[in-house]
Amino acid sequence: MKRISLTLCLLVATCCMSLAQTKVVERSAKKAPEWVNTANPSALVVTVTANTIADAQVKAMAEVTERIILSVASNVSVSQRNESSEIVEDDNVQSRDEFTRLSKIKSANLPFLKGISSNKIAGIYWQRVQDKKTGKSYYEYSVLYPYSRREQRTLQAEFEALDQEMTAKYEALAQKIDNIESVEDIKAATTELNALKAYFFDDVRLEQVEGLKKRYLQLYDALTLTGKFVKRGQYSCQVLLKGRPVKVSTLPTVKSSSVTQLNVRPTTDGTFLVTYDDSECIEDEENTIDVMLRLEGKRLTYKISLTEAGSGFGSQKFSIAPEGKVLLTAAMVDAAEREVTDVTVRLTVNNRNGNKFAVKSFELNVPDIAVPLVFDNVDAIYSTKGLIQIKMLAQGEYSLRQVKKNDFGFVKGTLNVVNPDTGSIEPIKVALPYSTNWE
Repeated sequence: MKRISLTLCLLVATCCMSLAQTKVVERSAKKAPEWVNTANPSALVVTVTANTIADAQVKAMAEVTERIILSVASNVSVSQRNESSEIVEDDNVQSRDEFTRLSKIKSANLPFLKGISSNKIAGIYWQRVQDKKTGKSYYEYSVLYPYSRREQRTLQAEFEALDQEMTAKYEALAQKIDNIESVEDIKAATTELNALKAYFFDDVRLEQVEGLKKRYLQLYDALTLTGKFVKRGQYSCQVLLKGRPVKVSTLPTVKSSSVTQLNVRPTTDGTFLVTYDDSECIEDEENTIDVMLRLEGKRLTYKISLTEAGSGFGSQKFSIAPEGKVLLTAAMVDAAEREVTDVTVRLTVNNRNGNKFAVKSFELNVPDIAVPLVFDNVDAIYSTKGLIQIKMLAQGEYSLRQVKKNDFGFVKGTLNVVNPDTGSIEPIKVALPYSTNWE
């Protein structure tokens, strides 16, 4: 009992000493309003200190904003890295996670922030306090800002609904990235992600949005052009995304010094048809049509060789062309030792005339693998016309080497196939972009 009495005496003495060191030299009213030191269930009472009245006004509104933010945005469940959240029961915070930063929330595109204004302040009281010893003074500035429990609950409900809507939009875009049907879907997705970026204020979801947007933009680098002869004077071109056909509304430009009446038009299936007259082409010369397509800064080019159409388009000349992107997948990735094990290679080729052919061997140089991948005695036979995916497994462990970013673009190699017309082995050069699962 004596110890408690002594503690109380010391606290009272400390307060008295603090009061004795300062004095009020100016105030906005003779007497402080009752609301300054009274809890008000229908309003916020905020008191700040500052060197000037102007600074105090700014600080007071900042404090009001933060108090409203904490009562609205921090009192609803929001996805986090550690799956924790804030829960409100009977207007009291039962658990709390500081995953948000108020400075970020203030700049976020949240509807309820637009309604916070100094014009709504219901009362102001200030007093200038001077330090007796130093003579320096500062302002104690208090404001009464109307904010009822009913308004708080209304704003909470509105915010929670908006947050769930925005989260659902993100999840839908994350699922859609592997099911792109048209090139326009990429631009539409990045536009939506920009809107989500303006809304999300927590680091976790902001990083997720930025990461997903980066993945969408990288899809432009995975676009390629391919095509096939429909009949003499007609060639169908198709845009591929990672080897899969996708629609595109933009028409390419076509040029040629060999053919006449050269035109291009869209088709109902999302491809485009190149039409031409080759009657003036000179035999034994390189008769080609250059196709160029620009998509959001990405320039796709493709060369149509009329020689591949054969004499009178009927001879079905042997033509195999690597296309798209080479996919490399390791069964095991040891990031610490920089090693990969059992690498599966998927190469897409276009069997333009549907000739039966056999793959004998394949050697592939990958920039970030120390040694070439060599496949001998493959002896795989193919006869499907159009796009064919050739799959080969390079067994064993392979060391990874560091490569500069500008070197990390293309694989090069030679695919040896048997020409059915001559029976001889013909080398087909491979120089294509690629992707790995150890990036």
